[in-house]
Amino acid sequence: MSLLITLAIMAAIIFLFAGIFQIIGPDKDVEERLEQDEQEYGSGSQSSGLGNRVNRQLAQAKFGSRLAMELAQAGAQLTPAEFIAINIGMIVGSLLLGLLIAKTIVAGLALSVVAAFGPRFWLKRKKDKRMSEFQQQLPDVLNLIVGSLRAGYGLIQAMKLVSQEMPSPSKDEYTRVVNEISLGYSLQQALAHLVERMESEDLLMVVTAINIQNEVGGNLGNILESIAATIRDRVKLEGDIRTLTSMQRMTGYMLAAMPFFVAVILLFMNPEYIMQMFVFPWYAIPIGAVISMGLGLLLMNKLTQMDI
Repeated sequence: MSLLITLAIMAAIIFLFAGIFQIIGPDKDVEERLEQDEQEYGSGSQSSGLGNRVNRQLAQAKFGSRLAMELAQAGAQLTPAEFIAINIGMIVGSLLLGLLIAKTIVAGLALSVVAAFGPRFWLKRKKDKRMSEFQQQLPDVLNLIVGSLRAGYGLIQAMKLVSQEMPSPSKDEYTRVVNEISLGYSLQQALAHLVERMESEDLLMVVTAINIQNEVGGNLGNILESIAATIRDRVKLEGDIRTLTSMQRMTGYMLAAMPFFVAVILLFMNPEYIMQMFVFPWYAIPIGAVISMGLGLLLMNKLTQMDI
């Protein structure tokens, strides 16, 4: 019963942090337009909300600006202040949970470390998945743009059509490109921002081709059609490689996660038994195990990655 109460308190802390920042935080669509307009023309927003002030302070720091970029890349509907608040709530809740269950500060610190890296892991997974989906949709996007150009549309109108017809994340990203152009950015600037968000070499090649065509002329439709065929073949080859290596990657992840699951189960069933590993000099065993598993995962990822 006490465990359920503790879990309820932890969940309440997390939702409290999230709810507060959702209430006092900015409107996402309006704030995004204001921030874009502020960056281009230097007109500062004078909103007095606590969420806005915290986000502006974070934007001035390298960590905050990088976190904002990662949230945008992941398509997460959170501001940096909200993400940090939720992370802090999870750390505090995990620390209290470990103290109440195991009656020792070491267990609380161990759970709080896991909670500290949990949101970052979720963000990275969400970012990688979204960018992979964008990469897979890129050939279809280019085919749609080529068809629009040959039908007599301009490039901006073709991108607007992409924002209407393609699914997310291409729909979201090209909608943002069109909105940036409507706010006063040039086509080259809006596409440069898109490349910065998506971090795609194929997209960079497409944008470079568009910029060169704007300067020297040429048939943009034929150029993009050739690039789309090349990208489609590359995406197919990468998919085949990931399929062939999927079993090895999943086996490595399961083997790496198994000790942590066993440790958590033992922590709840018999805290005195598992806590003997965290006293001098035996705490060197879990430290060495974590380092070894990290190196093993890193090596496994390097072996299963291929540059095409």
